[in-house]
Amino acid sequence: MRTFFVHGRSLLRSIASLPALIFLIFVGISCVQLAVASDGYTLPDALRRLDLRDLDTIRTSLAAVITGVFTLTIFAYTMIMNVLDRSISSYSPRLLPLILAERYHQEILGVGAGTIAHSTILLLGVAAPPEAVQPPPLAVASASFFAVSSLILFIYFIHRVSRSIHVNALLYKSYRHTASCLGEQGKRSGRLSWSESSPPTEGDVLLANRCGYLNAVDFDGLLRRGGVTEVVVRPGAFVYFGDPLFRFRSGHSAGGSLEAYYAVSENEPIDVAAVGFKHLVEVAIKAASPALNDPATSLTAIHYLVQLFELWAGVGCFNTIEIDGRTLRINAWSPQELIETTFAELRRYLSDDPWGRASIGDGLKRIERAFQAAGNQAAAATARLELARLTGQGT
Repeated sequence: MRTFFVHGRSLLRSIASLPALIFLIFVGISCVQLAVASDGYTLPDALRRLDLRDLDTIRTSLAAVITGVFTLTIFAYTMIMNVLDRSISSYSPRLLPLILAERYHQEILGVGAGTIAHSTILLLGVAAPPEAVQPPPLAVASASFFAVSSLILFIYFIHRVSRSIHVNALLYKSYRHTASCLGEQGKRSGRLSWSESSPPTEGDVLLANRCGYLNAVDFDGLLRRGGVTEVVVRPGAFVYFGDPLFRFRSGHSAGGSLEAYYAVSENEPIDVAAVGFKHLVEVAIKAASPALNDPATSLTAIHYLVQLFELWAGVGCFNTIEIDGRTLRINAWSPQELIETTFAELRRYLSDDPWGRASIGDGLKRIERAFQAAGNQAAAATARLELARLTGQGT
């Protein structure tokens, strides 16, 4: 049952869920119109002038709507996907899910597909010889209304996408999403803490039965289930076949299925905060490459990275969750590791650029102050060390 709900939740969060729902609503409307036509109907006086009864006119109008909206939909998505591909592949193709997940994209896709389905079903309903069918109520009026709505949404679609594919908008989406992931960390149930001690090595382990990226780990569910003491692999990291995923308490078998509590997929998860940091670093490095030569974008990515580190200092970090006496250890990124990894990459590609060097230096000073204020002296010391390396005074 849990597996059913987990997969159901994943389906509802998918890009296709809202378009499918809108599509089914349009199909339902057309089916209701055909059902009413077969039973006979009487429209109010205000609607009778909109109700065309001539079957040839209805067929011609519905066919025109189908052709027009279908062509419009294909043209819109072919053009936009080409623009998206050129824009995003220049910086980071892994930012694409953040754009496609926008709700207005899904709404427009659902209305366009629903309009085509609605008119097609009505056209099939009046395809029989004239003496064998009853015209559906408001067939042409409803199809025309949906077609005009699709046209208006198409114009709005072009307007929104032309703004959202700008690199600054992409960077802000990535920053905002990563900041949201950091904020969710502090809202977890149970007692959160950071432990420097090594986790226990005894107990059975559950091995990965496929390779891919580890994501969607249900930490609270694992704690409530009991028996699991450690998440061995970092969430968002690549897992090889046969790698240990979870460690069990001594005396507990690893034979039970845990597939409802995690997922290993071919896609790098965007709901892991460390992955968001990685994407911004990737954009900064690509923008600094000779092929793009876009230092302004690199500086913007650095500013967002610094802001995320400051937010992280305020939220706090943890690698241990405790609920009702049960403890789960997580192989989480420490701020020290992420600061060192992030700025080692940035320093390698941007230290020769005067503006890039200055932005990295100013950012490290801000990060040091933020973690000092939060009482995390280890992270502050790492920021100082990276600043010394940037200025040539560190090793």
